[in-house]
Amino acid sequence: MELTEGEPAPIELTPAQASFLCASVPNFNLLDWAAELAGQAASTRRFFRVFRRDRGESYILVEWDSKDEDWPRFLGIAEHLSPSIPFLPKIYASDALHGLILEEDLGVVTLKQFCVDHAGEDLAVEDMYREVIDALTLWHSQDVANCQSITSRAMDAETFLWETGYFARHCAIEFFANERLLTPRWENERQRMAECAASIPVVCMHRDFQSENVLICGSCVRFVDFQGARLGPPHYDAASLLFDPYVDLGYDTIERLVNYYLVKTDSVSEENAFYLCAAQRLMQALGAYGNLSLHKGKPRYRDFIPPALKKLSFVLTRLPDYPAMKEVADGCQC
Repeated sequence: MELTEGEPAPIELTPAQASFLCASVPNFNLLDWAAELAGQAASTRRFFRVFRRDRGESYILVEWDSKDEDWPRFLGIAEHLSPSIPFLPKIYASDALHGLILEEDLGVVTLKQFCVDHAGEDLAVEDMYREVIDALTLWHSQDVANCQSITSRAMDAETFLWETGYFARHCAIEFFANERLLTPRWENERQRMAECAASIPVVCMHRDFQSENVLICGSCVRFVDFQGARLGPPHYDAASLLFDPYVDLGYDTIERLVNYYLVKTDSVSEENAFYLCAAQRLMQALGAYGNLSLHKGKPRYRDFIPPALKKLSFVLTRLPDYPAMKEVADGCQC
């Protein structure tokens, strides 16, 4: 979720929104309460902060088409996981007819913003990332066998192939015109990478675990945008966090945090699998940045293509068995 920057934009609630809030929020009325734009997602969701003018009470109102297949998944995942993990937002009410969800206000400090606010404080930033990794490992440890919203989807070889195809189409071809680099060797390598990634034991994964989907609420780490949760390799989430193009941690810090994660999860022997997942995630992100900027009217995502490519090239230096992929990543930076 992308939170709004600068002065929030006030909004006028629709009659349907006001009626929903009257039914869901004690003592809500249009005289004492106000609303402002709080953020938006790469999808069509919008988020409004609804607050009392005379005191600090506030909620987040989510505007979301309930026909979206992720609507019931979001609510189902929250219901299943909230009793056992403390860092999801509370869901107070939902209204499928009008496409509205009322949830806990977790504030405005994303992990990305925390890094901006603590620029130059490397130890504070690294310590916060360790806390986020600790929370992520708790998420991964959850028993989700009875949560169909999660178990109905899995990161299989077909999904991993879709990710690299998404990168090829929207980044390598449409954005950079580098179709000449997508050789049979590239095709063979992406097939092999997909099969290797799909062979990693699966857990409950978040699927979009990056710095705009982690909030720092007081001193507590909280997770949002978890409607994409599914079964998949835990390294994918950790790599998504540590090689996030939205934040420049520096490679020395990244390597320390990678080691912290591998030791904590008793998976030091799986370093190669970790970097496989990192490559997959970065290619998925690059495909999304190309698609969003070229076709979805969201030009801000162009800015993240260069850092994502740089990180992809770095990751691929750790995967010497994939030279054609490295050629594509390097070629898109020329």
